[in-house]
Amino acid sequence: MPYFISSKADHKLTVSVTILLLFHFCGLIGFHTMYRDWFLSNTPLNLVLATLLLLLNHKELNLKMLLAFAGVFVAGFAVEVVGIKTGTVFGSYSYGDAFGTKFLGVPFVIGMNWAALCFAAATLVNQYFKFFWLKAFLAAAAPVSIDFLIEQVCETFDFWYWQNSQVPFQNFISWYVCSFLFALMLIPVLRSSKNPFAPYFLLVQFIFFLILNITHT
Repeated sequence: MPYFISSKADHKLTVSVTILLLFHFCGLIGFHTMYRDWFLSNTPLNLVLATLLLLLNHKELNLKMLLAFAGVFVAGFAVEVVGIKTGTVFGSYSYGDAFGTKFLGVPFVIGMNWAALCFAAATLVNQYFKFFWLKAFLAAAAPVSIDFLIEQVCETFDFWYWQNSQVPFQNFISWYVCSFLFALMLIPVLRSSKNPFAPYFLLVQFIFFLILNITHT
């Protein structure tokens, strides 16, 4: 019986990673074809699917963890709204249309992306490190590294636009501070759980945007 359960879990992970790779690979190809606009319009679907796979592969997922995820979702969305309206958090920027439906100038999937990145990073550091503050510092670095790559191509793909097309250093500081605070919230909640999909979730996104950097900058 334990072997059967293990095999079933391994199969779910394999299928999930395959779907993740397939969607991102198709996106990479599509972004370089005449159907680029269609692929860009489906960016929200890709983000939602990847997030669902992350949650579905989380072992012993419970209500407390889901509430923590929702808390980061709301907090991440709120800080983006403040950022858009005031320009004091990340700098002066505005969102394009690639991320779909917006509320108060911010796409709904952006809050979800904050939650998914920080959830995956917090789970990952919990598996490999012991000291709380070290885990928080390291967990905050993962979302920032991915954001750094996205910033180089954000205007090319209609993600968001910076004033004078210049990414302020303030943006990365604020990303790190926010990610660190969200990690402080998530790490204790996720301490006794594991997610074998989390490293793939983060790595595939990192490689995806790294390739876009190479091919479009």
